[in-house]
Amino acid sequence: MRATSAFSHEDVKYFNFGYNPISKPTLFSFIFYIDGLLIDTGQAKMRKQIQQTLAELDVDQIFITHHHEDHSGNIEPLKNQFDCPVYAPNKCCDLMKAPPPLSFAQKLVWGSRPAYRELKPEDYQIKTNQYNFEIIPIPGHAPDMVALFEREKGWLFSADLYINAYIGYYLKDESIAQQIQSIKTVLALDFEVMFCSHNLHFDNGKEVLKNKLQYLQDFSGKVVRLHQQGLKPKEIFKSLGLKEHGFINLISHGELSKLNMVKSAVRDYENGSLT
Repeated sequence: MRATSAFSHEDVKYFNFGYNPISKPTLFSFIFYIDGLLIDTGQAKMRKQIQQTLAELDVDQIFITHHHEDHSGNIEPLKNQFDCPVYAPNKCCDLMKAPPPLSFAQKLVWGSRPAYRELKPEDYQIKTNQYNFEIIPIPGHAPDMVALFEREKGWLFSADLYINAYIGYYLKDESIAQQIQSIKTVLALDFEVMFCSHNLHFDNGKEVLKNKLQYLQDFSGKVVRLHQQGLKPKEIFKSLGLKEHGFINLISHGELSKLNMVKSAVRDYENGSLT
């Protein structure tokens, strides 16, 4: 099943797209539109609905926050539809030339992520007629992920920095130490509204981010203590009473797994980035 919704907050229009092959969607991805700027392109599984929903917008530029398939799944179709440039951080531009392979679970829920070699690199700012968006690196969930910060309006477009106060599963290449530092970086900004790409917060963005930071610090601290006692990642997983999302873990062949979060904390501790 497919679901589409459209909303607005202040001068920001945002569109919610969800897909589930067997029932009502439970995972949604937002696309944002402000003053001619489109932020991200959504998932390929919703391509037709995305193109139809956005068709009446006057889009003159697109910005990609990171290379993950629910953000970059429709770059070429939307570029062609609006005949406009598509910008992204340098790291994203490099990754999109030959994107990492996707698990079956990711392809099933979000769809494919075609390579794209014509992104225009931009690491500092994106301007529209009315607004100036500073580009803030926030790696951890993805090495190339950035936020957009409109200082005068107090808007933070936080990509996947928050999503939720807890983490249900983790990608193999995520870094918990980088996520902790990225949240600290963002909390130092003077923002009021957090436009998360999966979970919007208009009133309490800083508070929920602080909760996420505390969760990550508590989790990594427990993992490190058990690692120092000589436990292996699977033993730590069991000792903490963690449980996998069995179906997701199975169809992703372990690419999406809570065990990956334990392994990330151990890896970051051993390389000195997590203390």
